Order: sequence, then structure tokens, then C-alpha cells
Amino acid sequence: MEQPQTTKFAKRDYTHVATFYDVIARLWSFGLIRKSKMVELDYMPAGSRVLFLGVGTGEEAVEAAARGLKVTTIDLAGRMTRRLDRALAARGLKATTITGDAMTYEPAERFDVVCGNYFFNLFASGDMEQVLLRTSRLVRPGGRMMIADMAPQSGLLAPFGWLYLKAGLSFFWVLGLASQHPIYDYADIASKHGFRVEAMHDFGPSSMPLYRAVVLVPPGPEETA
Repeated sequence: MEQPQTTKFAKRDYTHVATFYDVIARLWSFGLIRKSKMVELDYMPAGSRVLFLGVGTGEEAVEAAARGLKVTTIDLAGRMTRRLDRALAARGLKATTITGDAMTYEPAERFDVVCGNYFFNLFASGDMEQVLLRTSRLVRPGGRMMIADMAPQSGLLAPFGWLYLKAGLSFFWVLGLASQHPIYDYADIASKHGFRVEAMHDFGPSSMPLYRAVVLVPPGPEETA
């Protein structure tokens, strides 16, 4: 399914890295990126309608579909979407896959869960919170928003973790596919906008977590009024 690309955000098109993106992520993170995404499935009740933003080749979306969840995905890169379609078909699974801009997506019905895994870090500091708030409106009242991404660094080993994470970010920046920005603390940022942090899971050495999954509950209409 095609959707128009009409916002200034519709420029992070990963079409040209689709064939090797998963391999790079797996090798660079020693499998931790995958783990940070898969833990979210434990917070998706049976039968949930789930939207994956900037899903890429969508290994977590495939697993969600395998668990019987009602999956919708959106990504700018048509090649990513086609790879996801093939992965779903190989397992006899179904999902609604959209090639388009998440910032212009207007579903007929809001979702129980919206996931932005390694998606919000594509955006510069001045844009990221706008994207977060816009896409959180796709969550039904009482639903959840989930983010798996790089973990903010603290403690004695923080400089080493920061260098590792920034090296990965810089690779995609050189390709024009990401912005240079601080490592976002999504739990802290979302809390300032009235989100409730339901759960948080860190992945990596205990003294230097590198990746984090955050489960959030967006504020209701009465909380944002």
C-alpha cells in the first residue's frame, strides 16, 4: 500500500541500505538490538492492533504477526517494505504494510500499541519531540507506546558507551540517513510531556547498558487539555 510523502520528515529513506541493514545491526550490537525490540512483545495483549513506525525489514513485526497480533507497518523505503512482505509470506503470515510517511498517516482507527524502534533517533533534537507527540496520537486512550533505541549513558564507563553508540549513529549520518544529536532519554523526555513510564529494560553489560526498551502510556485528552 502506498501513501504520499508530504512532510519535511519524509527524507530518511533507507531503500539503499535495505539489503544489509539487518546484518549490520546484528553484528554491531551483538544481537542486542533484536533483543531490545523483541521484549516489547511481552507487553502486547493478545489480539492487539499494533502499528510499527519506520519498521524497516520488520523482524519484530513478523514475530508479532506470528503471535496473532493485528499488525500494521509503515516505512518510507519501498525496498524495506518488500523485504518485510517476503518475510511474512515465507511464514504464511498477514499484516498491513504501508510505504509512506508516518507523519501524514491517518488511520481510520487508533491502535492499541504503537512502536517506534530505532525510529526517533533519525531526527534532530528540534524535531524528535514533535515526531514523538504527533505519532503518539495514533495510540488509543489507555494504549501503549513502545520505543527501543540507544540507552542514555551514565557512570564511570559512560564515555566508552557514548563513543560506541555515536560511532553507530555517525555511520548512518554519513549516509544522510540520521541526524547528529545527543543520545535521547526517551523515558525522561516523554515524562515531561505527561507520559507514564510503565516499564524499562536495558540491554548490554550491567555496568554499561547500550540499548533500552521503554513502555509508555501516553496522557489522555483530559491530561493534555
